[in-house]
Amino acid sequence: MKRLFLTLLLGTMPTLAHAAARVSSDSACPSAGAISQRLLGFLTAGGPEEASAHVRVDGEDMHIELVTPGEEKRERVVSLSGDCEQRADMAALIIAAWLDALPSGAVKAPSLPPSPPTPAPPPAAEPGLAVASSPSAPGTRTLLGADLFGMADARGANAGLGIEAAMPNLLGDFGWAAEASISLPRKMTVGQGTARYFRPTVALAATGEIHLGSWMLRPRAGAALGILSVKGSNYEANNSTTTVTWGSGGGLALARARQHGEIWIRLDALIWPQGRVVRSRQVPAGPDIEVALPAWEARLFVGASWGLR
Repeated sequence: MKRLFLTLLLGTMPTLAHAAARVSSDSACPSAGAISQRLLGFLTAGGPEEASAHVRVDGEDMHIELVTPGEEKRERVVSLSGDCEQRADMAALIIAAWLDALPSGAVKAPSLPPSPPTPAPPPAAEPGLAVASSPSAPGTRTLLGADLFGMADARGANAGLGIEAAMPNLLGDFGWAAEASISLPRKMTVGQGTARYFRPTVALAATGEIHLGSWMLRPRAGAALGILSVKGSNYEANNSTTTVTWGSGGGLALARARQHGEIWIRLDALIWPQGRVVRSRQVPAGPDIEVALPAWEARLFVGASWGLR
């Protein structure tokens, strides 16, 4: 009789191990998939299938709603902080706490971001040994990216490619970016021949960051170094030369966070105040012909970056 009673009792228990709470999100940071994965670590099979949770990102806030049959809808608003993984952790902790499935004392209160661990005191320096520098501040991101760009200047349009390294959050919402780019070679007629030229560019800029939900707006300004190379053709004497030019510029980028990095689009403007001309000496003797190289450029970039930590 006792064995029969236990059998009936077990048969009426809810089958949480074979259910899963439904999670949706209107943002890719955090995404519904990332929240569901973390929820599996706190709830049996991800929670009861009767429960549904929705996460909505609105400006600097994250709204978390939970609906379960027979109970009032619960909603909580927390400030956005950290990267996409930390946001997914926060949302999963709040949902799990509502479903009363977390072990007592397993985690800290979900309304507060996790505190960084207290660093251990550095070992005493020994003679002949250097003490290593401290690691990057918490929250600092290092990104490495590649891009394609189209450009326009006083002589028409062109295209090129570049690579970029950046730390956009080195000092809060301020950081830096370094980029190397090269465009396709171009030609222009000077006198009786043709001059072929191109200008690989290295730029270093200070950046800022303005958060717009899951998007980020980044203004930038800095200096550029161009290595200008010119080669003549179809002249009696075809000369070539290479010179360094200094410039400055600024731009505005719109970026969206992804699971392992970012995708972005950026509009830049560059000026080359030193100015350069290509000169052709006429044969027989006559006045030299000079044609000025473009002193400004506008560039439109499309690229992607990957996080190094």
